[in-house]
Amino acid sequence: MFKRIPVILLALLLLQPALAHYKARYHVIVDTDGGIDDLRAICLMLATPEIEIIAITTVDGILPAEETANRVCSLLKHYRHEGIPVGIGKSQPGRSHPDKTGNPEKTAMARSIQWVRGGSSPVFESLPVSGSLPDATALIHENIALEEMPVDFIALGPLTNLAAVLREDPGIPDQVRTVYWYSDAQDKQDFNYASDPASARTLLQSGLNLNRISATGKQLAKLPGFLAGMDSISSPYARTVRELYTDPAPGFLDHFMATHLADDCVPLYLLYPEHFSTDTTAEQPLRSVSTARTDADLSSLLLAMLDSDQEDTNILFSRFPVNPGLFQEDVAPIVPAIIETHGMKEWRIVAITNEFHEHLGIYSILGAKMGLRAREYFHVGIDELKILTFAGSNPPLSCLNDGLQTSTGATLGHGTISLGEGAVMPKARFTFKNRTIELQVRPDIREKIKTDVGFGVQTYGLDSTEYWAYIRKLALRYWFELDRFEIFDIVEVKSK
Repeated sequence: MFKRIPVILLALLLLQPALAHYKARYHVIVDTDGGIDDLRAICLMLATPEIEIIAITTVDGILPAEETANRVCSLLKHYRHEGIPVGIGKSQPGRSHPDKTGNPEKTAMARSIQWVRGGSSPVFESLPVSGSLPDATALIHENIALEEMPVDFIALGPLTNLAAVLREDPGIPDQVRTVYWYSDAQDKQDFNYASDPASARTLLQSGLNLNRISATGKQLAKLPGFLAGMDSISSPYARTVRELYTDPAPGFLDHFMATHLADDCVPLYLLYPEHFSTDTTAEQPLRSVSTARTDADLSSLLLAMLDSDQEDTNILFSRFPVNPGLFQEDVAPIVPAIIETHGMKEWRIVAITNEFHEHLGIYSILGAKMGLRAREYFHVGIDELKILTFAGSNPPLSCLNDGLQTSTGATLGHGTISLGEGAVMPKARFTFKNRTIELQVRPDIREKIKTDVGFGVQTYGLDSTEYWAYIRKLALRYWFELDRFEIFDIVEVKSK
């Protein structure tokens, strides 16, 4: 059911979306050529709420574009960010062979790294069927047009794709705020330049605002301490980077990329530009370059980025309560287990939902889990989704709507949630830009709830004190036991 929100929760829910708009300072399209440092850079950008990745495209470079697209898709599926669109750049003849890349040793090492599980696992998913993913240039055009905020372009490899976009639409410089390109050398022998010098010249001579970023051989300071720091971060993105070292590919630990920064300096520069120095005296066509300062401790900043998105922004709390002593006696014993199992974001969202809902309700909890899962699918923050709910306006199914509001920031007041027509059931459609997905509680879960609640009605009688105590106990059990990644059927709704 849709409920009126008490004053304190009005602050939590209605002020929160206003605050959330500043969270993502950068709305970026990431263009990658599949290097090991690209993997770390993408993990950094996914980990921070300051950067919203609106699309990822792949380009021939260290690896062929199609091979990199496969790795990117596997990574996004692993993180449950299936809604981030991926596009494949046009392959250059012969680039599928390591000796044709210009750096066969780097290519061989990059090929030995498994992005999803880290290290040198021999198991690798089959490459995407040709045509199963959109063309990179078309995807870039589409997402620039869809984005309401200024778009920045993160180029981690050769500039082939962006040059193709520029040739198709000379007006692109007016639509892209800044191009951040990793280009390490002070001359044209840099790999990203030398791999496609014609495209590099096209971009460097264009009207695009281009900022070259360089690590200048910056090392990961005190690698054992850096790895220990990642061990303390309960983040899937940190886990991916850590697995590079715990399950290393042959020769990786002695490889330059194991101990040095490169493309991962680009997201570090976006958030911490004060740790870089900019030289604007370079002659054309290479323009200016921002290099990591020799005294900058980028390792600690990298760890901070990986640990930066543990919970949504609070309005009244400096940190959302986690001390078991602050909660009711039946909740207190399971607080640590819920946080460890489902993470701080879900803990906070479901706790607020229960206060808003004014009792521990099964479907309100499911709604909270559903809304968070939809956000994770598109990898977006609060107040980014529009919702069409089919849970109706009569309890208990309508209680799903309360959880949907608290988990997404889509509220009646904002006009971003509405009731759908048709059969009443625990499902909702979530729209982000031009894409819509439908989440529905799995039939077996619904049947289990029906059986368990029916037992309570038969045993205690509806609305008895004993019945509501039973429902509370049941809701706590469901909160802990039900995994939001397993309890929903998800389908993409094709636009008509």
